Amino acid sequence: MSEQGGNGVKPGNGKGAKSSRAQGAAGEAEQQPLAAGGPGGTGGERRTAGERRERSEAGVPGRGVRAGWGRYLVAPRPLGLLGGGVPPIEASALFKLLEEDPDVEPVAQVRPSRSRGLGAIAEPYPACLPVAVVKMPQERARALAGNPQVVVEIDQPLSYTPIPSVGVGPVPVIDPMLAVTLEEPEQFTLRVVGGDGDAVAGAHVWAIGTGGPVHGITGPDGRLTLTLAADTPDTLQALYVRPVAGYWPGRTGAPQPAGNGEAVVTVQALADTFEGFPGKALTGWGSQAMRLNQIPPTYRGDGIKIALLDSGVNTAHPDLKSTVEHGHDFTGAGNGTWGLDVTGHGTWCAGIVAAADNNAGIAGIAAEAEVHALKLFPGGHLSDLLEAVDYCITHDIDIAQISVAYPVPSQLAAWKLADAHAAGISVIAPAGDTAGPLTLPAALPGVLAVGAIAHTGTYPVSSPLTAVQPPWPGPYPAPFTPTGPGVDLVAPGAAVITTALGDGYAAVDGTAIAAAHVTGLAALLLAHHDHLRTQAVPRTAARADLLYLLLRTACQPLPGADPRLGAGIADAPTALGIPASWQQDYRAEGYAAAHQQG
Repeated sequence: MSEQGGNGVKPGNGKGAKSSRAQGAAGEAEQQPLAAGGPGGTGGERRTAGERRERSEAGVPGRGVRAGWGRYLVAPRPLGLLGGGVPPIEASALFKLLEEDPDVEPVAQVRPSRSRGLGAIAEPYPACLPVAVVKMPQERARALAGNPQVVVEIDQPLSYTPIPSVGVGPVPVIDPMLAVTLEEPEQFTLRVVGGDGDAVAGAHVWAIGTGGPVHGITGPDGRLTLTLAADTPDTLQALYVRPVAGYWPGRTGAPQPAGNGEAVVTVQALADTFEGFPGKALTGWGSQAMRLNQIPPTYRGDGIKIALLDSGVNTAHPDLKSTVEHGHDFTGAGNGTWGLDVTGHGTWCAGIVAAADNNAGIAGIAAEAEVHALKLFPGGHLSDLLEAVDYCITHDIDIAQISVAYPVPSQLAAWKLADAHAAGISVIAPAGDTAGPLTLPAALPGVLAVGAIAHTGTYPVSSPLTAVQPPWPGPYPAPFTPTGPGVDLVAPGAAVITTALGDGYAAVDGTAIAAAHVTGLAALLLAHHDHLRTQAVPRTAARADLLYLLLRTACQPLPGADPRLGAGIADAPTALGIPASWQQDYRAEGYAAAHQQG
C-alpha cells in the first residue's frame, strides 16, 4: 500500500502548467513567489497537514482556535464574478497581505494543480483559485468579507449528516436547558448477549428517555452502566443496540431489569440468519434488487479508479487488504493512517464497492476497480475536502464518492467540484440521513444525489426498522432518506450486509450505503459500456453527464409517486445494455423469508 502525498506534486514550484485565464484574469499565485515563511512556504510550497497543524498550534494554549477567533478560507474572487470596475487581485498578493496582517494567523494553502493528470487537458482553467486557510478574529473576517475582490468562508468541520439546531429541523432534539435533572443521577446496568448467551463486546447502546438519548459501549463481558441524569430506568422508552460486527442491530421497548437490577438485551447473530455465513458467500438483497447478480461475471470494473472520501478504510480486513491499496489521510493524523478506520463508515462503503470475490463473506460490485481511500473524518475541514478533490483530479480518479457533508453552503466547494466535473470525474454523494432536505454536497449541480430504500422482510423482527416499516410488503423509502426535492435515484440502503471493523461483517443503514451501490454500478458502466469506456471515450464533463443519464434512465420506478424515490432504483442489466437472452434466471433464493428468521 502506498501513501500518496496529496496531489503528488508541490503546487507553485514552477513545474506545472499554468492557466492563462488564471494568470491574466484571476491572478494565479505562481506569478509571484511568496515571501519566505509565508503560508505556503518559500516559492508557494504547500505544507503537509501535520506541518500546518504544528505551525497553527504553536504558541496557542491547547488545540483548536483561540477565543473570539475562527478558522476561515480566503480566496480571490474570479474575474467573472467581480462587479464593474473592481480589479482582480492576484492570489500571491492576497496571501502576502494575509501573511503580513498581525490579526491573521496563516495555516495552509490549497492550490489547484494541473501539472499532472488528465485534468490538465480537460480543464486547464480552474474555477476554484488558490485558497488560503487562516485563523483570525471574527471581526477581521467580517471586514475582509466586505472586500469585493475576495471570498471569505468559514472552514467548516466535516461531518456526515449535519446535526440540526436545537428545536429546528425534522429530527426532534432535546433542548438541554429544558431537561429536568435528578439531584443524584441514577445508574442503569445492562448486558448485551447473542442468542447463544455469548457476551457481545463493543456494542453501541443508546437509551432513549424523556431527557434525551444516553450512549455507551459494552465492555468485554457485554456489560454497560449508563448514567441517567434526567431519567430513571422506569422512564426509559427504548434501547437501541448496534453491535460492531457479527450481529443485527436491535431495538427493545422499555427495558426490564432482572432481580439483580441488570437488564439483558439479546441480539441476533448474522450466522443465525444466513446459513453458513461468513464461510459461505452471501449475495445481499441490494445486489438482487438492482439485478447485479444477473450480469456477466467478467464485469468487474477493471481499470476504473474510485475514490472514497470518507473515514478511511480498514485495510486489515481479509476482503479489503488486496483491493484497497492506495489512499491519503487529509486529517493530518499521520502516514498510512488512511488504512485505519475508527468509525467503520468508510469500511462499510468499501466492502459494497470492492470487497474481494474470494467465495466467502461478500463480494464487491466492482471488485477489480482501483480504490483510493481518502480520509476526511474525524477531524477534517472543508479545506481538506478541497485538497481531496484536487487529489482526485490529479490522480485521474473516475468516480469520487463523497460521503462527508458540511452544513453551510460553500461557493469554494461548489467551484472545486465544478473543476472535478470538468475533468471528467463522476461525483456521487449520499443525499443525507436527514428525513428532510438534501445535504451538501449532494444538493450541488453536477453531483449525483442518491437516496435509500429498505425492503420488508430483509431484517429480523427485532430490528429498529420494524417499528417504522409500512404495512405492505416490498421496497419502500428508508425512514431516514431525504424527502427531497433533488434526489436523483435510490438504491438499497438499509439492512445491508458489508465489511466491518476487525475481520467481520455488519448490517448497516444509511444513504451512503445506497450511494456505494450506485458507485459500484457506475464503475461497471465506465469499464464495460461501449459509450463510456475510458479507452474509447475521453474523460470530460460530457462523459460524466452521460454516465448520470444512463444511470437515471435505467432506473425502474417503485410503487407510488414519492419524491423521495427520484427516478427509482437503478437496474444493472438495463444500464449496461446486457441482452435479455444472456441474463441469468432471477432467483431471489427466498432472501426476504430468510431474513425474517427469529
